[in-house]
Amino acid sequence: MAEKKTVKIKGLYKTYGEGSSRVEALKNINIEINRGEIFGIIGLSGAGKSSLVRCINLLEVPERGEVLINGRDITKISKKELRRKRKNIGMIFQHFNLFMNATVYDNIAFPLKLIKTPKEKIKQRVNELLEIVDLSDKKDVYPAQLSGGQKQRVGIARAIATEPDIIMCDEATSALDPETTTSILKLIKKINQKLKVTVIIITHEMEVIKQVCDRVAVLNEGKIVETGNVSDIYINPSTETAKKFFKSINPKLDNRIYQKALKEPGVVIQAIFRGDKSTDPYISNMIKKCDVTAAVLLENIQSMENMLVGTLVLRIDGRKENIAEAIKYLKENGIIAEVVK
Repeated sequence: MAEKKTVKIKGLYKTYGEGSSRVEALKNINIEINRGEIFGIIGLSGAGKSSLVRCINLLEVPERGEVLINGRDITKISKKELRRKRKNIGMIFQHFNLFMNATVYDNIAFPLKLIKTPKEKIKQRVNELLEIVDLSDKKDVYPAQLSGGQKQRVGIARAIATEPDIIMCDEATSALDPETTTSILKLIKKINQKLKVTVIIITHEMEVIKQVCDRVAVLNEGKIVETGNVSDIYINPSTETAKKFFKSINPKLDNRIYQKALKEPGVVIQAIFRGDKSTDPYISNMIKKCDVTAAVLLENIQSMENMLVGTLVLRIDGRKENIAEAIKYLKENGIIAEVVK
């Protein structure tokens, strides 16, 4: 039976400097990434993201710990074997890292030339990749003639040229505008599904995690503080760090409406629905069953892990015991309901 986990990181530590200048960049990192999933690692600047990327592909050697790629601990293999292993890890960079004096074709062909692929096979493979990233008409142009999104598409084609098992995206959309970011993330998702490749996304942007990732690890001050399905952590984060990140993608309630609601009778609650519950008539059922009224102050439905996650902010009014019954009804039906006021 094939190993389900593509990447396992066990008890990994990385430090820089000595004495008073010694910095612990990574502290006891433990992560398991499933074959074929899109796994996000999110953290603020200085959290240790870059160090973790460099330890996964062993550009940095950790002091302690294991980095298992397809079951093999790459911290214990020879340099020659490590070079072969790196062929199975494609890298997509924030600033594209293209050769400016080489055409799009030659940029994509570069990793194939490194492993001495025959010329005809290179031509066939590059043309296939240009079609995948929708740049067939750009193969003879130079990077300076491309937009940021097109440059990143070249970077993606180059990253998958050698048919890697794993693609690592190091802040791959940070230099792009929101519309271009969405198109690049859709392309990464398409490649993940078409080629069954495992994708690791390193980012500080929660919107990126929300759009494409299946699971996420939250990195803070060199430690993994929380790991889980994106929707699970969004609905019920257990750490302050995760709460701050997910708050950034929460729909915002207009302050004027909120202040007005605070002065009116009843309570204000935030309710989060997942999956089918996002479209089921729980609110109308709650009103009838519990004899309350409900005013919708904010409504938002987002997609995470190919499922709908709905957020409602409601002002519920009625007798005190009826309001309590209404909140209990929502919770009994698997809806996260928190009193805001």
